[in-house]
Amino acid sequence: MRSRILAILGCAALVAASAPGAAGQVSGTRSAIEELLERRAAAFMARDQEAFMAPVAGDSAAYAARQESFFEWSAAVPFASYRFEVNWDHFGNLYRPSQRSYGDAGEVVVALVEEHYRISGYDQREAVEDSFVTFIEQDGEWLIAEDSDLDAVGLQSARHLWDFGPIARERSEHFMLLRHPCNADGCIRLPDNFLDLAESALARVNRLWDVPWRQRVVILVPNTTAELGRMLQATFELDNFVAFAYSTYETDEGYDLTGHRIMLNWQQIDGRDDESITTIMAHELQHVATRGVTGPFVPTFVEEGLAEYVGRSEDPDALAFLQSEIDAGSFDGRLPRDFEFVTGEGTDIFRSYQESLSAIRFLAERHGVDDLTRFYLRLGRPEIAPGTSRHHVDRALQATVGSGYDAFQQAWASSIGP
Repeated sequence: MRSRILAILGCAALVAASAPGAAGQVSGTRSAIEELLERRAAAFMARDQEAFMAPVAGDSAAYAARQESFFEWSAAVPFASYRFEVNWDHFGNLYRPSQRSYGDAGEVVVALVEEHYRISGYDQREAVEDSFVTFIEQDGEWLIAEDSDLDAVGLQSARHLWDFGPIARERSEHFMLLRHPCNADGCIRLPDNFLDLAESALARVNRLWDVPWRQRVVILVPNTTAELGRMLQATFELDNFVAFAYSTYETDEGYDLTGHRIMLNWQQIDGRDDESITTIMAHELQHVATRGVTGPFVPTFVEEGLAEYVGRSEDPDALAFLQSEIDAGSFDGRLPRDFEFVTGEGTDIFRSYQESLSAIRFLAERHGVDDLTRFYLRLGRPEIAPGTSRHHVDRALQATVGSGYDAFQQAWASSIGP
């Protein structure tokens, strides 16, 4: 998230030179806001709604209503910890009067506020979500006025499942499923054996991936694709996808991913049989299983190819579509590039997944699953290093199987070409 924010609004971090004495005023303002958020986080954990809502500005009716619902609906989530941290270093004060006027406010600050939290039994480390919060000073008191003032410029505050409605909770040995309960308006109806299928998917992952990982995962089920899109802050068409493995990260701490969740796009899953659901869940769980060892140079064809290889390991027809492409002369023999997994028609995207599956299966069958695992671990190791993703794939292949990117691509294409 942080990388995307910096790319969009890096220049907005510039602030005017401070007048004499202004540094002390800025320091006092920041301290007051930080203390406000500390009290609010404590009230959240204590389930003290009055104290939680006390800092909300009286004329911010829409924001207040959202926050009251957020507080009520979040009660079903077992939080182990919850706190806020203001990240002043990236942007400073993002408020511009042209965005919105706050009338008689003495001072207005729009700050990047990081929401840090852990779900009990599932998160070893804090998930970190970004919000852009507007604080106003009235009569010497700092209050919270809004968290959507920067939506129009693409800086949206995080939204959780418990921002959109009440939460029902189900558990199995390794999973906690959070969803909205049924009401007069209806609901998502999952199969009664859904969590059993998730457990079967986990067993499938463990048969092919023996790198230790925390096998405790939260599954989120939004009611609509629009709700899912807002949670993901998606900028691409979601109808082409059935589920997402979602993680947060804080770049100040390196490339350590946290807060792992699986989000279902149930409208695209509904009606599938048990084997299909198991395959989908195994695919997403494989993504979660690699979160602790992945890195910024792992390209999408490796990430998705490995997840498909594990998820569809028991599907004899896994490459049927790709074979039809080969028979029709449409196969170009080139490994798919990252953008090809989110752009184009549904068949174009599916082709990229099939090619990735084929490439990773080829690697596993020619060199063995152990070398496939070593390749992934070697590729995921660098966090900050010169070179492109392709360069790092080349080096990882050379180190683990003895041939580089070009030789691998050619050998793979030759193995399945006409």
